[in-house]
Amino acid sequence: MIRLRPWKKEDFKELLEWFSDEESFSKWSAGKFEWPLTMEQLLDYYERFEKEERGWILAALDDDGRLAGHLLMRKADYEKNSIHFGFIVVSPGMRGTGAGKAMVKQALAYAGRILGMRRATLGVFENNPAARRCYESAGFAAEGITRDAFRYREESWAVIEMAAECC
Repeated sequence: MIRLRPWKKEDFKELLEWFSDEESFSKWSAGKFEWPLTMEQLLDYYERFEKEERGWILAALDDDGRLAGHLLMRKADYEKNSIHFGFIVVSPGMRGTGAGKAMVKQALAYAGRILGMRRATLGVFENNPAARRCYESAGFAAEGITRDAFRYREESWAVIEMAAECC
């Protein structure tokens, strides 16, 4: 079972160790952080979202209360009842166990039941099929694609825009 709770600064120590290479890091950060990831970058991110009225950083915990994942909810729109998910990552030890699907489903339930949202959106790079399968298994469906959305070295990555109904 996966549980969600607010992110704590102390969680960043563990998150720093979750990315072993620049490409997988870039698929998570989409250029919003610099490689290699540092505590200073993460603390700046935390401080920005501590002041943000329409965004929250959430931690996913496993059955034993250990950190299993990270997810950002942002762009909460209370008129359209929609929210955007981002910076979704599962701890290396939990990958391939269904923890990502469970975390995203919990986030959809939280957005629907607690925040009163009807719809959640997210973007996933086209060259990240594992993440896309995770989101589809949690109820997201592709709505569009943005070509040349991100440059990584000499490559141009497309972003698949996805959406799901909150429960």
